[in-house]
Amino acid sequence: MRTLLKVLLLIAGAAIAARVSALVISKQLDEGSEGSDEFRRVVILSGIDFASQAGGLRDVEVSVTLGGAKLDLRGATIDPAGARVLAQNTMGGLLIIVRDDWAVSVDDTLIGGGDSQVEVTPIDELPGDAPRLQIDVVTRMGGTVISTKRQDW
Repeated sequence: MRTLLKVLLLIAGAAIAARVSALVISKQLDEGSEGSDEFRRVVILSGIDFASQAGGLRDVEVSVTLGGAKLDLRGATIDPAGARVLAQNTMGGLLIIVRDDWAVSVDDTLIGGGDSQVEVTPIDELPGDAPRLQIDVVTRMGGTVISTKRQDW
């Protein structure tokens, strides 16, 4: 019985240490704020709900590992030259919400049972001068949704 208790305490301690380490690493790798035109968010063993208010959104990176992220870009204005999102999702959940008047192109790579759903306005239904957003997604054994409609999972 004592051996089992020691093992359980060791496992619990390791889990707590991993979680704390993940939070520290995530915060150190994050760059930019809600108003930044370029930003990076790293999520490890946790979750975020991030809403961009960028005035000229250009470059976004989001990386999710064993966690969840909701990235709401509807409050942002895209730079006239367009914007790019690079999203890496490993065994997590990622929701990217975009505006329905943006021309969104998605290049997704699914690895090891990953799932991706794209629910955006078709580009041919938008005017030629619609703001352009390129989203490149790599999903490894997780789920990624890019949507103009969905608010929550």
